[in-house]
Amino acid sequence: MRQAITFISFLLCLSSCSSTYFFSTLSSKDKQMEKVDNGDFLLETDSLWIAYCFKGESAPVQITVFNKLDIPLYVDWQRSALILNGTAHSYAKNGLSFSGNSQAEIYSISSDQTYSYSDGSFAGQVESPKNVSFIPPKTMISYIPLRLAMNFENIDKKLYKKAQMSNNKYEAFIVNRIDYNEYNSPLQFGSYLTVYTHPDEPMVFQQDFFMSNLIKTNAVKPSQLPGNMADRGDFFYIEKPANNTIWQVALGTTLVVGAVAVEVAIDSDNRY
Repeated sequence: MRQAITFISFLLCLSSCSSTYFFSTLSSKDKQMEKVDNGDFLLETDSLWIAYCFKGESAPVQITVFNKLDIPLYVDWQRSALILNGTAHSYAKNGLSFSGNSQAEIYSISSDQTYSYSDGSFAGQVESPKNVSFIPPKTMISYIPLRLAMNFENIDKKLYKKAQMSNNKYEAFIVNRIDYNEYNSPLQFGSYLTVYTHPDEPMVFQQDFFMSNLIKTNAVKPSQLPGNMADRGDFFYIEKPANNTIWQVALGTTLVVGAVAVEVAIDSDNRY
């Protein structure tokens, strides 16, 4: 009995203490978009500015819109979407209909419902009372419509190169790293945003993003990252628990984009 308890304790310790972390940085192809000091992606016009932030676990997509005008501005989430692998995932939550095949799953955090399948196709709907945000003059709104939960396990291990990384105590560690450009990056996606002052005169903004580097390590946790690295808007991380079964169950079935498996999750209503 004592040996059994010791073995179970060892497994629990292994599961909780030996996670592998994937740290990733995003970049943008767009010349009109600026990456500001805190890593956010900023697009500015005479009437507004739009900022994208992806910091945190599983790359939450935070969109902030500031109205520079003296009249109200509206963001139409029903006519806005994240575009991934040729598929548009609407930012709206009001009667969002979706369908797919055996390569993908979309689930709702707000309603605790998961639409899954074992084979063939599936369809479902996520309900929400709002799909348009009102922005008064000289004010802003911020919204997190979804997040990307990625599984980087399918990336060829031969692509990684040894690199050095330090933690917040200035201790150096050897990590595995891959650098990408906009042409060879395995993760590329776009954001399509519809904004208007009058519904019949919409302004459309489309921005494109790609993963520019990937670091794999079990030596440094997100809480141990140096400086403000974890708070940058172009930086996110994925945790892979030591127990592969737990990892697979947590992610569920995913949409495979090249060597990267991506799960698009509809986030809880988070406008503020």
